[in-house]
Amino acid sequence: MSKSKRIIIIALILAVAAAAFGAFRADRLRRADSSDMSRTETAAEESAKAEETAAADNSEPLATLFFASDYQYEPGFAAPADTLRAVLSAAKADGKSIDKVIMCGDYSNDSKLHDYQVSPDGAIEEIKGIVSSVYPEAVGEKALFVQGNHDRMTDQITPSGLYEEKDYLIYILNTEEDFPWKQGKTAGCLAKVRKSAAEMKECFDGLIEKGETRPVFIAGHVPLHFTARTSSRHSTGDNLYSSLIFDVVNEAAKSLDIVYVHGHNHSKGWDCYMGGSCAFKAPGDTILIPAFTEDKITTDEYTEEILNFTYLNAGYTGYYMNCGSKERENEGLEKYKAADETLTGTVAEIYRDKIVLSRFDSEGVHALGSKGAADPYKGGIDAGLIKENSYSKETPSPHETERRGH
Repeated sequence: MSKSKRIIIIALILAVAAAAFGAFRADRLRRADSSDMSRTETAAEESAKAEETAAADNSEPLATLFFASDYQYEPGFAAPADTLRAVLSAAKADGKSIDKVIMCGDYSNDSKLHDYQVSPDGAIEEIKGIVSSVYPEAVGEKALFVQGNHDRMTDQITPSGLYEEKDYLIYILNTEEDFPWKQGKTAGCLAKVRKSAAEMKECFDGLIEKGETRPVFIAGHVPLHFTARTSSRHSTGDNLYSSLIFDVVNEAAKSLDIVYVHGHNHSKGWDCYMGGSCAFKAPGDTILIPAFTEDKITTDEYTEEILNFTYLNAGYTGYYMNCGSKERENEGLEKYKAADETLTGTVAEIYRDKIVLSRFDSEGVHALGSKGAADPYKGGIDAGLIKENSYSKETPSPHETERRGH
């Protein structure tokens, strides 16, 4: 065979091989494109299904809690049992399915015994009976009872500390040994509050370190904010050292979703500037916190702080504006009319991406936070102490707060 023929044959063989390889490569590319399209379509379908599932999962709350406080009888008001039953029934009529009840202290209203002396057990049993009649699934171990300033510490009171549930955490802050009232007037209170603040910090630091994402509800009796009850116009320095607790909570709330719920201040309209019986502040709002010195039992000084957490009262079920029948008869009811005197309870619904708070009175939904006003007690006991620009604005109910990280 001549040399030229051999060259032609080799060229033909190479051309056939190249064509075959091209066809093979084109087929592989077509298969890859088809596979990629299939994978893209599958991923899109899976993503759509995941979004649909997430939306369905978020249509119902993961858990629903009910808060109330100060289950105390006062002449001129309905029996606390009737009020609590009516408030729970109103929440149920609104479609709320309550899983757990948390009562924020004071189960009696003895005019002389208000320093951790009265057994709360009878009232607690009554409360359990009322709850079970409306929400049978929310009693037993699911109900938590905070110690108030009237209450002796019994087995029925939930010990202070952290309680973990699947979708939320509750931190109980009792009074007598942890966060007392009459803080300025009673010896040893500063040490107790310092100890409680340190324990709370250790707990919250641990939660932050492990990346906790569940919301944390702090259930206490004594509030954190400044009122005339803290000042020289009263005699006890009621929550004089609250800044120690506030500083810990506000710092932790930069990383944790925290809701602080309190009771206690239903007497004499102390919270009028906060909205009376319905006090509420959201993250980003300003709150007044007492500024204390260790050598004084009261303070007229406070700092204006920006909240990193949600702050509200649980809702009073006994009475509001305890001025006494003689004062009201002799000086006129209008002189003691507070910003809001409605008896209520609060529902917290926990979703994957938000917390929804709603307040209920005996007839239905009530404002979560009412508009602030001057305290009418004794001719305006907080006049000159609290500036009008610190008065709370009305917050409608329900109120949504977006959960951190969702």
